[in-house]
Amino acid sequence: MSLIDKRNLAALAIFAAGLLCIKAEVFRTRKTLCLNVPASGSSESKACGINDCVAAFLPEDTTFVQGVEITVKVPQTVAAYRNTILYSLYNNISPIPTEKGIDYSGVEIYSGLYPGQLAWTIVIPLVKGNTIKTSPYADKTLIPDASRGFVFLRNQLAMKGVPKSVMEAEFEVSAKAVATDYGALKVLAPTDAGEYSVFVDDKPVTANEKGLILLKPGKRNVSIVSDKFRNETRAVMIAQGQVTKLSLDLQSVAPSVRVSAPEGTKVYVDGVETAANTSLDLEAGEHIFKFNLGGYEVTKKVAIQNGKSYNISVNVDASVKEE
Repeated sequence: MSLIDKRNLAALAIFAAGLLCIKAEVFRTRKTLCLNVPASGSSESKACGINDCVAAFLPEDTTFVQGVEITVKVPQTVAAYRNTILYSLYNNISPIPTEKGIDYSGVEIYSGLYPGQLAWTIVIPLVKGNTIKTSPYADKTLIPDASRGFVFLRNQLAMKGVPKSVMEAEFEVSAKAVATDYGALKVLAPTDAGEYSVFVDDKPVTANEKGLILLKPGKRNVSIVSDKFRNETRAVMIAQGQVTKLSLDLQSVAPSVRVSAPEGTKVYVDGVETAANTSLDLEAGEHIFKFNLGGYEVTKKVAIQNGKSYNISVNVDASVKEE
């Protein structure tokens, strides 16, 4: 890279950083309301004022969470002054919100106005492809960066001239997780299973970073395909919001060979003497079996295939004729 290119690249980086600084906002709030969002059900309700912020902390496991629903009960005094109070969703909030925090910086990514209703729901999606919908009683925001485990909303006046009763009014706020429409399959294989492929309803699937395969609820046919083990097919029931575990007892694809012969018989496999009446560990392919009992000898060539069982036996009978 030439010196000019490096200078241009550095200038571009400085320009981009400047844009971020322009978008970043430093503000002070009256107080911060922290809500712990449970995996199921709603959080406890807390009081929140016009110049307050709400930090909703997500459950530890968000596998089946596609969003956060913040429900706000609006006082009558505030509902009468519709579209005068603004709620804003932020990214890159610093520092991490606490009940004692009042000074923050962040980037506003979405805003809306409280309508003249006594109840309003702000639904914050967390994943792409979510099934969250808007309604006359709910607003769907953009997707924030929730990688640090929380979402952040700020209330503030959209216009001046509201009476003191509105300024001093408090909302009742609660939060809950919005569940996905999916369940999950977790395949539990032996430690020596090696590589294998999973098919659900004849379609290949891949597990996520948690080892889970997200699926629509219902009965599913699961096939495990491996070069090392025999293929297995199981029927499982996937339930919404739950992990279904499938334990595998994989059987080796190596052929099973057992040699049976009368006591005292010498057995040779590919020229190597082998004990009779035992199971042998042989690779697929052609093998020569030779049996020697006294002066009686039998030789047999057998083509062995993976995934099959063989029982190779020899019998020596005495013929008796009465004269």
